[in-house]
Amino acid sequence: MPVVEYLGPEGTFAHEGTDHLRTVDGPTELVARATVGEVIHDVDDGRCDFGLVPLESSIDGGVTSTIDVLVFEVDRTRIREEVVVPVSFGAHRRPGFEATPATTLLSHPAGLVQCRGYAVKHNLTTVPTDSTSEACRIVALSDDPGLVAVASLKAGALAGLVTVERDVEDFPGAHTRFALVARDGLEPSGDDKSTIVVTPPTEGVGVLLRTLQPISDRGVNISEIVSRPLRQRLGEYCFLLTLDRHEDDPAVGDALAELEAGGFTVKRLGSYPAWRVHG
Repeated sequence: MPVVEYLGPEGTFAHEGTDHLRTVDGPTELVARATVGEVIHDVDDGRCDFGLVPLESSIDGGVTSTIDVLVFEVDRTRIREEVVVPVSFGAHRRPGFEATPATTLLSHPAGLVQCRGYAVKHNLTTVPTDSTSEACRIVALSDDPGLVAVASLKAGALAGLVTVERDVEDFPGAHTRFALVARDGLEPSGDDKSTIVVTPPTEGVGVLLRTLQPISDRGVNISEIVSRPLRQRLGEYCFLLTLDRHEDDPAVGDALAELEAGGFTVKRLGSYPAWRVHG
């Protein structure tokens, strides 16, 4: 049975994302890990078959903790699927405490940021936790009747909490894009994306233009650009690009070949079917 690790604990949005995998056949064994690094390194070293990690937030942009591990720390891991999960928070309380005035809001720091308006509206003190699921666990075990956790509905239900209000986030319609990583890729599906890392040979005026021009000249759309420092000297960066084509597409191959011929370093992080919402 394939083992799929995810950024845990149970009830996180990554855990929810495992319900929507399209490229893993049959039953799987799900294993929660504490950090993105653990998940990706376990895949890279062959300790599990797949890993699901956050790649991009519609609120905060690229998830640098994931990007940096993929770019700088592993060589065999490839993205083989993207999964887009709606990010909606509910306010959860311990059963029997629903009518007691709330005093304190618990969640992961990202959850607290996305639900700041709810905290202000109810004049709640905010307390960060390691994860949204951990916030639910604390509320479930505490005798303090004023505690509230903001987390996914799945996290609240798993902790045995009562949802007192839904959709408490400040930005309705937010989503997180997750990457399913593995050590093998997929053949073109006809509607694919590719993620690559391009490191320029030099910095200076026009470096981003010189990075993008060979791709743009061939009519390949770039749907995401993230810059990351090279960790050596100030002002030196690489660029993580998401292309709306499979890397086997001749136009993509020609563009990357031109970059490499010009002294750019190109790291291919994988091609995968594009996530489309129908209906």
